[in-house]
Amino acid sequence: MKHPSPTLAPGFTLIEVMISLGVFAFAIVVVIGSLGTSGNSAANDARRTLAMEILHHCFHDLDLANTSTSDPSPTLALAPIPWDAKPARVRLWFDASGQPVPDANQAFFRCDLTPTRDPTLPLGHLHGRIVWPAKRLHGFPDGDAELFTSLLLP
Repeated sequence: MKHPSPTLAPGFTLIEVMISLGVFAFAIVVVIGSLGTSGNSAANDARRTLAMEILHHCFHDLDLANTSTSDPSPTLALAPIPWDAKPARVRLWFDASGQPVPDANQAFFRCDLTPTRDPTLPLGHLHGRIVWPAKRLHGFPDGDAELFTSLLLP
């Protein structure tokens, strides 16, 4: 009597399933690890953008208060600043959302503005520096990040 030979059912073996699960698990670990890094980069980019906006608003306010007869600036209440050969320094502080705060203890962003006038030319120099704490992946401060810009003004 002849017995029919067993036919193999289509499908995957246990070893094939285990290998594919291992590859999948490795890919998930890599993707999740990169999410933290990309999130940290996005947060740093957002802080840098806000720092640029703060510096822009400071320059604008300083421009509105650039003469000794002008009123204090409308946004930051900057008093008129003398633009002389001797640099004048204006220090401002801002919280993490970009709002002005009264002192350094409440500040996230620290901004220094230095206007000077070149005595030999009818030009003014405006230097702006803004500093904020940089964050690493785990949220610990990693030193300070700094943005510096300088304008030459008539």
